[in-house]
Formats: sequence, C-alpha cells, structure tokens
Amino acid sequence: MNNFLNSLDIIKKYQDSSGAYVASPNFSQYGFCWFRDSSFIARAMYRAGESICARKFFDWAVKVIRNNRPDIEKVLLKDKSELTHKDLLPTRYRVDGSANNDDWPNGQSDGYGTFLWAAHECCYEVPADVSKMVVNYIEKIWEVPCYDAWEEGPEYLHTSTLFSLAAGLKAQSIATGQKNCYELILQKVLTQHTKNGRFVKSTGNDCVDSSLLWCSYPYALYSNGNELVINTVSEIERTLKKGCGLKRYLNDTYFGAGSWTLLSANLGSYYARNGEKEKALEIKRWLDTNFDSNGFLAEQIAENLLAPDMYEPWVKRWGNIASPLLWAHAEYINLCLDIQNS
Repeated sequence: MNNFLNSLDIIKKYQDSSGAYVASPNFSQYGFCWFRDSSFIARAMYRAGESICARKFFDWAVKVIRNNRPDIEKVLLKDKSELTHKDLLPTRYRVDGSANNDDWPNGQSDGYGTFLWAAHECCYEVPADVSKMVVNYIEKIWEVPCYDAWEEGPEYLHTSTLFSLAAGLKAQSIATGQKNCYELILQKVLTQHTKNGRFVKSTGNDCVDSSLLWCSYPYALYSNGNELVINTVSEIERTLKKGCGLKRYLNDTYFGAGSWTLLSANLGSYYARNGEKEKALEIKRWLDTNFDSNGFLAEQIAENLLAPDMYEPWVKRWGNIASPLLWAHAEYINLCLDIQNS
C-alpha cells in the first residue's frame, strides 16, 4: 500500500460535502470539525495538489465565521479585563457549521490564527470582511487565558497558542500590507514564555510541549538556526522523544500518553528542512509501520507509555484510540513532501 496516496484518499473520503473535515470518523468524541486541525489538513492537501479539497474547507470556514459575526461583535465591545475563555468562539463545530453546546470545554483561540495562516499558505484569498473580523477578534483576545491545543489548562496563556495567533496575523499582514499586533505577541513570547534559553509550555509550566515545534515548523516564525528553536528542540528530544515517537508533554495521561503520530511527523519535517534527512526518514519508516490493515493512522501509538495505568481507563471510557485521525494523515503527507524536497 502506498501510504501517501492512501492518506490523500482517506482525507478526501472523510471530508464532509459541506467542506468540513471530521477529525476522526470512527471515534465517538471526534465527530466534529476543529478549525486548528482542519486548517493544517487543508494545507497538506493543497501542498499535495488537492487544491479543490482545501478550498472547500476554507469556503466552509468563511461561512462559519460570517455566521459568528454577532458573537465577534459582542467580544469586541467587551472590556478586555472582563473576557474569559467562555467568551471565545468555539474551537469545534458540527459539519453543518453549528456549534455543539455541551459541557465539553470549547474555549480555544488557536484555530482562528491557524486558519488565517493556512489560507495564506494555500493562496486562498479570505474575503475582506472575514479577514477584518478575524484580525480584530485575535487582537482583542490574544491575552485571554484559554484551553490549549490539547484542551487543557484554561487558566494559562499557552506558548503554542500564541505562536498560532502570531502566525495568522503575520500572514495576514504580509497579504494585505496592513500592520497588526503579531510583533507584540512575539515580543511577549520572548519576554514571558522563555526560560534557560528555550521556549516553555505556558505561563503555568516551564517544561516543554511538543507543540512548541510549530514555531519553526510549520509556522516558520523563527528559523531552524534560531538559538531558542535549537534549545527547545533539544529539550523536546531529551524529554519527550522515545524511539521515533513524540509524547505531548511529560505529565500527560491521555490513553496512557503514547507516541503521537502527528507530532512525530512534525519533528520529521523539522529534520527534513534542517538538512537532517536520515532522521526524517527514520521517523517516516516508523510511521509506515504503524498504518493498520485498513490503511489508518491513529492519533497515538500505545508504546513507551508515560502513564501506563491510565491506558485502560481511557479505553473503557471512550473506546480505542482515535483512528484514522485525519490530522495525523495530513502531517504524514507533509513529511513525505518535506523529505522529497530536502
């Protein structure tokens, strides 16, 4: 089986007719479209020549944002000091674009920055009214503590979230020639989100998180030769890399904290773009061995568990690990392309 072509087919198969990407069609909790995950997926599809597939998602996202205009206007009218994660736009939606009103935490901001960044990467021209709404929204809420990419820590400012917001604003500034606050966000990162010469997970945690890779790959906010990037990657390798697989962070317990396929692929892409092709190929070979008989790549591989006692409780609660995870297939596609271009 050609895992590259298979990954393209899986993503196209599970893209809803509306344009939304379902995070995982076979996992009870992931039957939604996340702006963050889907923006990354769209970028991978565009890079692989599937521009129609990517455009369908961006068209869907534009409609969703326009439907959110009243909520955005409420946020813009509110005093910054009064805003909490409960005021933020949803991070996930049903495929028809409606929000899912339940007790699952939904206050994340990173998806909207990633949307702007990915649209720019995919040469998708976001309508002026929508880009203005999103930029104004991000400039208003970027200092509001919220849930991170893993839907945890709502009381903190998370470094990878700030990276996503800065990346989106920077892309929009480049596209339009209009100034915004992305440099201010990056300045805050440098002054309040670094320690010992590297980036930290959040304002409440000085350890590393594998999502910090995104500052270099794919957001390209810093070069691979930047000292902060080098030191951060070194610490991620030292503490979170087990074999070829990356853990999210040291205290993770989700499904026992196995090896995350999408993050491992991200590290492989970082290597490929940093002239370390053999390291990238090693990760690709590991990923290739972890496609199942259906051609699916799961969210994580249950190996070298950091919290082995927590694997069975999560399986009992939600079933087996999400598979396929469309975001993981997207990052596998990116890794293949980055190795090819290295």
